[in-house]
Amino acid sequence: MKRLRDMRLIPNVNTGNCSKCHLCVEVKFAKQAFKSVTARKTELLELVHLNLADFKNTISKGGKKWYITFVDDYSRYINVYLFKFKDEAKEMPLKYKAKVENQLD
Repeated sequence: MKRLRDMRLIPNVNTGNCSKCHLCVEVKFAKQAFKSVTARKTELLELVHLNLADFKNTISKGGKKWYITFVDDYSRYINVYLFKFKDEAKEMPLKYKAKVENQLD
């Protein structure tokens, strides 16, 4: 805003109390790069990565606010489950296990 004011693109306003909002800071936060993977697992479901997250103040059509992903290290196959409340996450690994066992016999 200060730069825009100095370029006379906006009227002269007081920018003394301006601070960055937490979302702007979070979006621009630089993360460390992940280490490169040297070897992947050699069998299906030998290693499954799990990630639990929320939609950041957005709600899906069905009213879901949270999601959990399961990624198989060998095949890189991804399953995503959506749910309304965070405490529903504890039953998702059991659902995933039952689904995969059913698919793979």
